[in-house]
Amino acid sequence: MKDTRLKLRKLLSTKKYVFAPGAYDCLSAKVIESTGFEAITMSHTGKHGVILGQPDTGLLDINEVTTNLKNVCHAVNIPVIGDAEGGFGNALNVVRTIRQFEQAGCAGVFLKDQQQPTTCSYVRKPEVITAREMVGKIHAALDARTDEDMILIARTDAPYEEALERAEMYLEAGADMVKIAPKTHEQLVEIPKKVNGQLHLGMLPHTGIADGLNAKDFGDLGYKIVSYPVSCLLAHTAAIMDYFRYLKEHDTDEGFPGNFIEFNDYLDFIGVEEIKKASLKYGLDKV
Repeated sequence: MKDTRLKLRKLLSTKKYVFAPGAYDCLSAKVIESTGFEAITMSHTGKHGVILGQPDTGLLDINEVTTNLKNVCHAVNIPVIGDAEGGFGNALNVVRTIRQFEQAGCAGVFLKDQQQPTTCSYVRKPEVITAREMVGKIHAALDARTDEDMILIARTDAPYEEALERAEMYLEAGADMVKIAPKTHEQLVEIPKKVNGQLHLGMLPHTGIADGLNAKDFGDLGYKIVSYPVSCLLAHTAAIMDYFRYLKEHDTDEGFPGNFIEFNDYLDFIGVEEIKKASLKYGLDKV
């Protein structure tokens, strides 16, 4: 999907920052698009939750991830940045991973320097591969892509001072952008001052790191892509927990105080009219 890759490149060249919330499936991606956001990032934490019902501990394989990614890319018309984790192996695996991600239609790829299997840093403290090995993975990723408009975001989970050094190495190796996860508000403010290149920022809610700042503020600090990678997942989980607790207690959902979209409105949102038109065009009697 070269057009979405060109869209993302244009956004990065013309906007101070790009606000790209995190999705984990087609429905969450379509809602993000419908509310006016111009790009999407994919959350591995979310995918582990909706596909396996488990925390993100690197259990998803490349085919599960790329199937999910391809479906999302085809469900929306805005750029999608996929998460390739550690490339699902060594540099040779990275080659296959990048090719499959490109074929899936993503506009960008995250690649991290964690040891395999990768894990969410809030589940288990990640261990990192050597900087030399990660540079090799970056070179492999750049050689593997056939469309240079697909951006590569190199993430490091090394300790802070080392992460700053690695970020410069990864940019020098050819990464389009780097990601360092700040652990404090001070680091959040410092990182753009210390890294000479484009930066991605992913923020988790209620950590205190943002300290009242919003996406525009992050852009003003110098971050180029801003994401809230798991906030949609948390809001969704809380909403369905509330619903099923009410249903269990009352044996009906009549009177449920939470938000409902009307069923016909949902059908309109999900694209039922296009299916009806196609059915008529192709001579089908029923949808």
